[in-house]
Amino acid sequence: MIQLRTQTAAYWGPEFVLKEADVEFISSHLLEIERPQTAEQLTKALMAQHVAAEKSDIERMLSGRIIYRPQTSYQVDEELVFPALEFVHGKVKAIRQGFNPQHGQFNVIAVQMNGKTREFAADLNIDHPLNADTDDLLSAAITINIDQLYADYGAKVQEKLLKAMNQHQEFVRLGQQWFMKALMADINIGHLHLTEAILEMSEGGPLAVDEILPHLDMDASIPPAVQVFSLNYHLLQDERFDEVAPVGKVAWFLRRLEPESVRTPPQRLIYSPVSYDRALISPQLIMLERELDDEWSNIEAVTSPHPVVFTLTYPHRLAGTIPLSSRIRPLFQASNSPHQRIVLLDEISNQPIQAWAVREHRYIVGLEEWYAEHEIPIGGFVHLKPGLDPGVVILSYDVRRPQREWMRLATVVDNRLHFELHRRTIGCGYDDLMIVGTDVLTAIDALWRRAESNNRSIASLLAEIFPPLAELTPQKTVHAKTLYSAINMLRRLPPGPVFAELVRQPAFQSVGDHYWRFDSSRWRDIR
Repeated sequence: MIQLRTQTAAYWGPEFVLKEADVEFISSHLLEIERPQTAEQLTKALMAQHVAAEKSDIERMLSGRIIYRPQTSYQVDEELVFPALEFVHGKVKAIRQGFNPQHGQFNVIAVQMNGKTREFAADLNIDHPLNADTDDLLSAAITINIDQLYADYGAKVQEKLLKAMNQHQEFVRLGQQWFMKALMADINIGHLHLTEAILEMSEGGPLAVDEILPHLDMDASIPPAVQVFSLNYHLLQDERFDEVAPVGKVAWFLRRLEPESVRTPPQRLIYSPVSYDRALISPQLIMLERELDDEWSNIEAVTSPHPVVFTLTYPHRLAGTIPLSSRIRPLFQASNSPHQRIVLLDEISNQPIQAWAVREHRYIVGLEEWYAEHEIPIGGFVHLKPGLDPGVVILSYDVRRPQREWMRLATVVDNRLHFELHRRTIGCGYDDLMIVGTDVLTAIDALWRRAESNNRSIASLLAEIFPPLAELTPQKTVHAKTLYSAINMLRRLPPGPVFAELVRQPAFQSVGDHYWRFDSSRWRDIR
């Protein structure tokens, strides 16, 4: 069987070099079709061009020559072409008789090709693939499924093509689409001002470009796809506009009308990375870290969305946010934008909650009213699961008949964080090791600011909160989860550096089952 070079892995492999003519072809292709194309579409067009070029070469090489077939008779000085040998040419120089016990008599032709002489059978009347009809032979050789060719070899070709296009200023990329600057619609400052006014009338958005374009009085002769690409491109360059849709969609919001906590992360959520020796953390503490699933823990994200129950911590309860942790991130559609408008559906009321995912800082904002309405405590369980509609996540909590329960209450005594046990009415499922309440938010906020300005060490913060927490239990011990929950009232920290400091500091002594005891006589504030 004949196989074109463009059907082989060797052709498209590491040795494949993208030439300037290939880039020129892409330019001509975009000029011809006059609409944006995805990287995949452009790569398929380029691969099809290479196949077509080889087909043209084959037709040229066959022109005026005889295709070699074993069953045919040949004369000296006839020019032959051998498709099975990459269409090499040759001239018959001699003919002699041959014999094979299985096939009988036939002729042997001596053919000179590429400066060498090779012998081939002729007048051989047997079934042989090379005896196929010429038209059928060529048809089989030049009929190539470009989609399959792309599936087999397209990834590397696309990588090289995009690298080359990025080096040429005439190409414009927007998301997964490419176009030519010369073909873009003229978007002027007036169009952008009008877009701002349209979004403002829509309470900031989000609006797709299809909803904006009818109001811009664009030239009707410009193809709609070009209008959409051009306006999207110019909006992306303008700081007034924020693209807030998931991957595969485009929607715009007026940046100045976005919630403040979207444009600027709440300070209590900001984690300044801490250097610590991870080798100090035992496998058991690592398992506990995975259970806590803090958004700033170095935990590999799960690959598919599943129902999640997370425990609300003080920083997120205060800011009205949901952590974008390793288990929670897959519930929300991927986005190329740092800000994404999302919908949460309250499972109890069946009412939608408009929220925002701020991926760079790993939180979802917009839950402050919901937390307050349902009186979700610090340490309360919050449920998330995929909704029936794409992009919708269902939000709920453990609804229980309100009862008065003993819980830790944070107070401030002598400018230090203090804890006491008080009875409070709780109507939500919660983690008894992490639950904490407070009636003095302003005083705790002042402690946090003081800790930040003084750059207090993790060890000194643990030494401050440990004794009052230990006084709440007869054994004078505190669980690692409790310490993690409490220290986040003074400083935003994931479990890793907290657990490492417990192990490193001699004053903290493990007594098993993640409980710790504090020996003040061994206390040293190790920096």
